[in-house]
Amino acid sequence: MLIYDNILNSQIPVFNEKAVCQLGKNLDRTGKLDPKGAEFALTVLKRFKQILSNLKVKKYKAIGTAALREATDAKEFITKAQKIIKKKIIVLSGNKEAENSALGVVIGFQKVNGVVADLGGGSLELARVEKNIIHEKISLPLGVLRLFNQPKKNKNKVKKIISFYLNKIEWLRKNKVKNLYLCGGTWRTLMNAHMIKTNYPLAILHQYKLSGSETLKFANKLNTVKAIKYEKLASATKSRTNYIPIGGFILSNLIRICDPVSVFLSQSGVREGSLISRPYLKVLQNNSLNRSVHFISHKKADYAANYLKLYNFIKNLFSSNEEYFPHRLLLPACSLSNFDWGLGVYQRAELVFQEVINAPILKLSHSDRIKLGLVSFWRHCSTKYYPNVEFVKLLSNEEISACKRIGAALRLASSIGVISNIFFDKIKIYKDSNKDLILKVSKKDAQVISNQVQKRLKSLGDEMKIKSKIIYTN
Repeated sequence: MLIYDNILNSQIPVFNEKAVCQLGKNLDRTGKLDPKGAEFALTVLKRFKQILSNLKVKKYKAIGTAALREATDAKEFITKAQKIIKKKIIVLSGNKEAENSALGVVIGFQKVNGVVADLGGGSLELARVEKNIIHEKISLPLGVLRLFNQPKKNKNKVKKIISFYLNKIEWLRKNKVKNLYLCGGTWRTLMNAHMIKTNYPLAILHQYKLSGSETLKFANKLNTVKAIKYEKLASATKSRTNYIPIGGFILSNLIRICDPVSVFLSQSGVREGSLISRPYLKVLQNNSLNRSVHFISHKKADYAANYLKLYNFIKNLFSSNEEYFPHRLLLPACSLSNFDWGLGVYQRAELVFQEVINAPILKLSHSDRIKLGLVSFWRHCSTKYYPNVEFVKLLSNEEISACKRIGAALRLASSIGVISNIFFDKIKIYKDSNKDLILKVSKKDAQVISNQVQKRLKSLGDEMKIKSKIIYTN
């Protein structure tokens, strides 16, 4: 169960609890829901309903997937479940589940181009997405629980079953695939294991990116439970370990067929896609990053949206087509860097850095997070200092320099705004025709130009590799 504060403003849940019920454990053999799984699921739903009541959640939605659309006794279970949660359960068709999974990925990425693959217990959903528009979609009976519980005599046929279903999808074979987006707990475990094995510094799974060849190599390594134990995957829970070889084989087949350049892990999928209706999806696609930023700023007590004043003050210094720091990140940088923890300068910089790279915003790539973190760090301390070097290694020298420039600009702005934000409307900063950095202030407001402001203006000029000067006007 996921609970959101406001899903339009922040797609990160404030409550997230999962229970593995195994409703479809022997579905292929019996055609029915697993009795123990069904009993456990109803117990879990009672707990979830109690949590909803305690937290006074009024708006909620319940969805069912593969097991509930296929089991002959699903209707009986749904009736009991609906009485508990006091809400109609929407059972998604296979195609609708594939579509909603793809919508969930679109919500969580800046631009989606490629194939979305959502691997669950009872089925595998695939959808082709180009420029955030969903084209072909399909649901296949290739869930890890379903395949794991095949009769012993069919165990050797599992790989053939997987290959058969995947190879017959014409659009998967014929369309060139740039990216493969993975959803689902088994693949999440697999990608998390890779992150740990390689000592990747940013412990955020969403938008974790590997090359297609690197993913294939890792998936092939984990083809048996014995191999998983040999690899010492500390992140793999006992309940997931049995399914990783199946998930790995499905993944390796997908990569061989569609040959993606990059593979991404998506934390958002069918649940998020099922919650967002079509009209709101357009709003999120166009403006979700800025909506999230405004929401977080308000939560952090910036009720007057002062970050907008910072943004308007410095925005003309930086090109809208900046190669190493996307312009869409400038507004978030002004907001997120403004978290003041009231500690010593260096400690404050480190704490804000950690807060920013873990910001609850799905649209941010790992590169985006580190850039915003560095800008925030240098907003709070001199550019001669560095945070955790492991993070910095993930960016190029040019990207680091761009972060220093923006951090220095915000550091200058903060020393001007410390007296009053009203001075952001009275003082102008710009590059003149000679490309010199100019701070223009009226003589009556000259008291704002402290030694600190002068030093920070020079520091910004040094980072931009241009001369800086102050012009006083009447």
